[in-house]
Amino acid sequence: MVRVGVVGVGGMGGAHCNTLPKVENCEFVGVADLRLEAAEEVASQHQILAFQDYRQLLEMVDGVVVATPPVAHRDVVVNAAKMNVHAFCEKPLSVDLVDSEAMIRASDEANTVLMVGQVLRFYPVHVLGKKLIGQGEIGDVVYIETDYTGSYACPRSRPSSWYGSVGGFLENGIHKSDLINWFGGTAITVSAEVGSYSGHDDWEDYAVTLVRYDSEAVGILRWGSFMGARGTNDTIIDGTEGSLRLDMQADIAYLKKVDQSEWKEIVPDRGAPHGVVGELTHFVDCIREGKTPIVDGRAGKHAVEVVLASYHSAKEKIKVGLPMKDS
Repeated sequence: MVRVGVVGVGGMGGAHCNTLPKVENCEFVGVADLRLEAAEEVASQHQILAFQDYRQLLEMVDGVVVATPPVAHRDVVVNAAKMNVHAFCEKPLSVDLVDSEAMIRASDEANTVLMVGQVLRFYPVHVLGKKLIGQGEIGDVVYIETDYTGSYACPRSRPSSWYGSVGGFLENGIHKSDLINWFGGTAITVSAEVGSYSGHDDWEDYAVTLVRYDSEAVGILRWGSFMGARGTNDTIIDGTEGSLRLDMQADIAYLKKVDQSEWKEIVPDRGAPHGVVGELTHFVDCIREGKTPIVDGRAGKHAVEVVLASYHSAKEKIKVGLPMKDS
């Protein structure tokens, strides 16, 4: 059994605590949080140990789920690597590229797993889309359009929590930054408009990013609560031989060949672990089998890079080439 603990029990940390008991080959052994009372409350629910100092938790686990605010990810992941503990780090991996690189370097040197919690790769409809593309169903990918948007809900107040100090696109839109990279490849240029309908200079309501990939595919990513009454989380992928529409809400894919007039509905396999259970199962399997995660530290860094490049592009009104200099 792989012994796993959680650092940070609020928000997604709590979700991971509730999920770990459902993961095969995993023993959920402890939690750590600066708010000791919060850690003790979770520990009592699961009959596990609670700590205020996460380093005490690292002494008794094989792997750790890092669900602290992003600014604290680096310290936990780097110290975990030094103690030969594998790390599953919630998204975004970091708020800058320097921290991302430090975590990657520490994990490489220790030969430990570093996985990033980009859960959309573990939604059945997205897994199916990736499989169909790999099978050549739509030929070579030439265009990707993906949304993570809601209906118009502005103005919005800046959250008083740490979330209010991290751009919404980086904290939440990172989900689709990673997903579009999964389908597109390695981003080489980014052009974007990022702004606020609520009067915040540095806490955005919307982002529209145009990405060029090394595969010569182009992609458009839209994030925010600005799309009138029609918010959508769909992904559309066009290829030389057909198109895919991945309906995330319904968890159904639609395929249309260039010589067909109708869309074909395809229901994904939902029998395997998916969602949060799926990503944590993958993390445990990578530890047990010595595999590289499908969302490793470099993929996590690249998703952050696309968002940071979007911010820079919008601010300076320029097209940004990748890779960016560490920032």
